[in-house]
Amino acid sequence: MDRRPRLFSSRLTRTERRVYGAVTVFFLLAFLATIWPIQAAFGGALPFVLSLPFDLFYLAAILVGSFFILLGLFVWEGRREERRRPNGRADDADATRGGSA
Repeated sequence: MDRRPRLFSSRLTRTERRVYGAVTVFFLLAFLATIWPIQAAFGGALPFVLSLPFDLFYLAAILVGSFFILLGLFVWEGRREERRRPNGRADDADATRGGSA
């Protein structure tokens, strides 16, 4: 069994590489947007957005966006695994643990 992270697997399809790559780029940009040089550009008490100072709204928007990106990735991976399973049945590993089909 290959223990490498899925992102570095040689068995990924082109679509899988694009999805994982896009998620990786999003989180890299989100990280860069929250560190000093960039985040400081949005500092200040004005303007207010949804009654929050803009710098706090900016960080909250990144956090909410990250949640939805991860939720979408979770749903996408689940659907992809269901399509790979024959007849929608559980894998042998799930059956030995008492999982249901």
